[in-house]
Amino acid sequence: MLGRMNYSSRFFLYAPFALLLLLGAAAGANWYAVTRPLSRSLVAMNGGAEAMPGVRLGFKSMSIGGFPFRVDAVFDGFRVEIATKDGPIAWRAEHFALHRLAYGKDDTIFEAAGRQSLQWGRGRALDFEAGSLHASALRDAGGVKQFDLDLVAFGSRAFTSGHMQLHLRRRDGSLDVFASADELRMPRGEQIKTAMVQASASAPRAFDGLRAGRVTWQSALEAWRQANGAAHVDAFHVVADPLDAMGQGGLRLDDAHRLSGLVDFKIAGMAQWLQREHRGALADALKARAGAAGGNEAGKMGVVLGSRDGIAYLGDAPVGTLAPLY
Repeated sequence: MLGRMNYSSRFFLYAPFALLLLLGAAAGANWYAVTRPLSRSLVAMNGGAEAMPGVRLGFKSMSIGGFPFRVDAVFDGFRVEIATKDGPIAWRAEHFALHRLAYGKDDTIFEAAGRQSLQWGRGRALDFEAGSLHASALRDAGGVKQFDLDLVAFGSRAFTSGHMQLHLRRRDGSLDVFASADELRMPRGEQIKTAMVQASASAPRAFDGLRAGRVTWQSALEAWRQANGAAHVDAFHVVADPLDAMGQGGLRLDDAHRLSGLVDFKIAGMAQWLQREHRGALADALKARAGAAGGNEAGKMGVVLGSRDGIAYLGDAPVGTLAPLY
């Protein structure tokens, strides 16, 4: 009887420790099962393999940690290149990291620090730093269904901004987009208090191949165009003292892959704006529109900004050209 009691006591004493060891071993095995293929694929990409069609990445050094419950990949000299018809768009960051759990929710957190640069076209470049740059991507069975980017204290020679953000959501009947920038300041002293656009794209299934990383962004846009996809601009708001402009409209891609459509704006503050010196085709067309039409009962002037056949118009006045996106 005493022997059976001692055995029972030992069992309840050691069983919890054995269970913890078993769980720890399972978590460790899962961590290695997750990180080994990730490490191999990252090394292959650094050697020249595409991350997805039209996208390449590289780095000077990499380390993976977070054992046993997290995956933390830390890079120095990180770069991403996206192919376009005018050459690659390249983003480079002095330091970059991605974080995710080794189990459960398929949510990846990204962060970048140090000197960064954006390069495009023929020799065009924007060097910048940021107080913080964080992003996250949430996946489902079809690929990335949600992406969020948050950038605080952006600084460059071209402009500065207190806060910029971008949000993408894949929903059943649409692809929703929200982007904003606050406290924009230009080198010559121009300031934009806030700029915001909220829009949704129809025919979201055209982007499923891109979400899954199977096709290029050009192929996805072409599939969207052929599906008669349209972007509805629910709100386009710009506040730049003394102007306050709010617009709504719609955009598509024409047969030459150029944006085509219009956004109908209501602009307040035109009387004060006209008292200042402004130059350029857009400013000239805006002055002409103000001289031809007054404001409504709320003191707001109506303006239609649109494009067709690759030409941008303010009302009937051409103000620029639009190149094909791909």
